Amino acid sequence: MKQELIGGLVLCLIGLGLFFVSPVTLWSFTEKRKTQGGEGPTKEYTILIRVLGAVFAGVGGVLAVSGF
Repeated sequence: MKQELIGGLVLCLIGLGLFFVSPVTLWSFTEKRKTQGGEGPTKEYTILIRVLGAVFAGVGGVLAVSGF
């Protein structure tokens, strides 16, 4: 019970962090050094980061609720 609650809260925090942090900031922190021009993240990257944030938050919420 306790593991599901802690795991759910951690996933929810990761998901909310991905959802609310600017994808440009995240890209500049993780991927900027890998590109030649450094022109910025693509539209697909920003959409993927937002969707992954929502998925992590949703799964974390379900896991946390099931832990009660």
